[in-house]
Amino acid sequence: MTVRNKVITKYAPILPRAKALPVTVLLGWLSLILAGCSSSPVKPLDSEVASLNSRLYLAHGASAGDAPLNSLQAIEATLKRSDYDGIEIDIVLAGDSVPLLAHDPWISEQNCRRYDGQAFEPVYIRDVYSDELNELFECHFPAGKNGAAEKTSDYHPLVTLAEAFSIIRGYPEKTIYLDLKIQAGATLDVEEYGAEIYLALIEQEIENPVFIEVPEKYQVEKIKNSLEDFNARIALSYSAFYAGDDWDYIGALAAVRTLFFAENPIAAANESGADVLVSPTIVMSHSSVENLHKSEILYGTFLVDDAESLKSACDHGADIIITDIPIKQRCEPDL
Repeated sequence: MTVRNKVITKYAPILPRAKALPVTVLLGWLSLILAGCSSSPVKPLDSEVASLNSRLYLAHGASAGDAPLNSLQAIEATLKRSDYDGIEIDIVLAGDSVPLLAHDPWISEQNCRRYDGQAFEPVYIRDVYSDELNELFECHFPAGKNGAAEKTSDYHPLVTLAEAFSIIRGYPEKTIYLDLKIQAGATLDVEEYGAEIYLALIEQEIENPVFIEVPEKYQVEKIKNSLEDFNARIALSYSAFYAGDDWDYIGALAAVRTLFFAENPIAAANESGADVLVSPTIVMSHSSVENLHKSEILYGTFLVDDAESLKSACDHGADIIITDIPIKQRCEPDL
């Protein structure tokens, strides 16, 4: 396998392993306290200030629940639906800097297979050129909680961002949310991401509303600089969550910071210059969201995959709701 002008056949990346820490109970306890910090629901940021027509509902991985995540099948199906305002897709750069749709920085036998049926060790996407990735592998990333049986037809080559944009540009009213998977030691750097994203946006003449999420504060300014005069809003993860991390552990730490140092989310947004702060509602208190809105900063949330989590997103005043399931209900009009 040719990898950036060298051959790798013996060594595979050592993938991060989730930390097995018993913090689920702690996280649940903290979420109850955070929810109790405000007795009344929070309203989203005023539409005139936010420059949004309304609260945005975006399909996680572009899937409305009936197609594999980050696939052309999902993009085509979801953009035709009236109950979604747009799509969220995950981006990883290949070894030749081509942006590909993938949730993790690597591919493995968990979700991918070789066309020739041979077994293979996990490989970092950044270490292999895009054309060779698609000559060797096809992948299938199941949609969240759809309960659908795996189909052979659901396997597909990794989608390029250019391919995705060629479809999305036909729906200029739909929002594009790019979640950049940037991870030290596992991906290319933020400057490379910024240059390639800007090039793709310009080449495809994208006129859609665009949001771009990065995991670290310093990356916000770098992405903004890369985009030059392209009008996109930059979102910051709170807290940064990387492939292989234990979500309970990361979420608990973020919840503790929000609970005992309420200014932390506001400081993170202001210090970075982010337009949006993104986290699960279990991490964010109502008062923190209210303070974000006072600073004219949008709040986005994910892990919305059932009626309970949707209600939490509504009650927290989320401006952007990234969901894994079809939205058959909306937030109440007065929320």
